[in-house]
Amino acid sequence: MSIQPEIPELTDEQVDRMYRRVTGRIDLDASVVRTKRRKLVLAAASVVAVVGLGVGALAGGVAVLSDNSSMDMLSVPEAEERALTDGAVEGDAGAGTGDAVQGVREIVTTASAHLATDDPEAAADDLARWTEDQRGRVESRSESSEDDGTTIDLRVRVPAGSTGDTTQRLRELGEVSSLTIDTEDVSAQGRDLDARIKALEISVARLQDLMTKASTTADLLAAEQTLSQRQSDLEALQAERRGLSDQVAMATYSVVISSEDEPEAPSGSGFVGALASGWDAMVAVLAVALRVVGFLLPWAALLAVLAAAYLAGRRLLRR
Repeated sequence: MSIQPEIPELTDEQVDRMYRRVTGRIDLDASVVRTKRRKLVLAAASVVAVVGLGVGALAGGVAVLSDNSSMDMLSVPEAEERALTDGAVEGDAGAGTGDAVQGVREIVTTASAHLATDDPEAAADDLARWTEDQRGRVESRSESSEDDGTTIDLRVRVPAGSTGDTTQRLRELGEVSSLTIDTEDVSAQGRDLDARIKALEISVARLQDLMTKASTTADLLAAEQTLSQRQSDLEALQAERRGLSDQVAMATYSVVISSEDEPEAPSGSGFVGALASGWDAMVAVLAVALRVVGFLLPWAALLAVLAAAYLAGRRLLRR
């Protein structure tokens, strides 16, 4: 039973060297083929020239055909060179576009609010419908009921350009007791993700091209293993970029909707209020007095023992 050798992961530098080595071999083979073809064409032209003018015209046609074939052979490396050149131009254009995009700021907006209203359920339903009308969505909703009323926690996502309208809608639904809006600039994070994604896309394309031109099984397996890892990294970065773009495009509102607070009962006044206050004061004084008595009792017992011993000693001395 044969054991498959462990194939090390290729670095970007190793991939580039393998790519240049494979393309160099292709260019060398194409050069050898062109040299042989030219020699055959020259020999055929010499033989046909001896036959005569009439046949020479035909020989000229054959020579032209051979030259066309030679040009076809030249087109392979030239096409590769042109493709690489076009790719470099596109890369430069993409870099220029990236520089232009650097001026665009990416802002993540998050907000939290507390809303008091007579009917929390109706207010929550109204806010959910309004959010959907604004091409937003409700991410979560939870309700809890207690003796003092109903509380609803709502998490909605609205377009980033509708934050002002959302705040105004909350004020229309009830009394906004608290509102906090935070913004975070993630432009640098977005540019970093874009650059890493672009680099991985170029690396994946080179590895795929290298696999089609690999001359040995070892090169093919090494390129395939590295390609699988690079594609996995690329997909992870693309998913992270989509998540960041969604946070930028949609603002997040965490809203707590509860029943309006009931007014507190007024404190007692007049004789009844004074009686209640006096009773509370007396109870407080008695509580303090009891604590003092409890603190002094151990000391009183000790003093009583000492006094009894003193009196007993004096009686013995008198006798």
